[in-house]
Amino acid sequence: MASRLERQWWFIAPTSALAAVVTTVVMDQATIAHPYNAAQWLLYVLCFTGVQRAASLAGWLLVLALAPSNKLLERTR
Repeated sequence: MASRLERQWWFIAPTSALAAVVTTVVMDQATIAHPYNAAQWLLYVLCFTGVQRAASLAGWLLVLALAPSNKLLERTR
């Protein structure tokens, strides 16, 4: 379940861009600059997903600290 905040384009864009940059750096440090097989692609996707969720959590906590009564923080069904 995602909050309304996590469905906004202006929130998704920077968190996804940050996740892409961090994932590229991590994979480059792991000497997988360009994934060639399914196992490397799986590592890339799992790394991106983890970093994106962490960035989303950090952004959500930032919005919560700045505006605790914001309607965007409510969960959707």
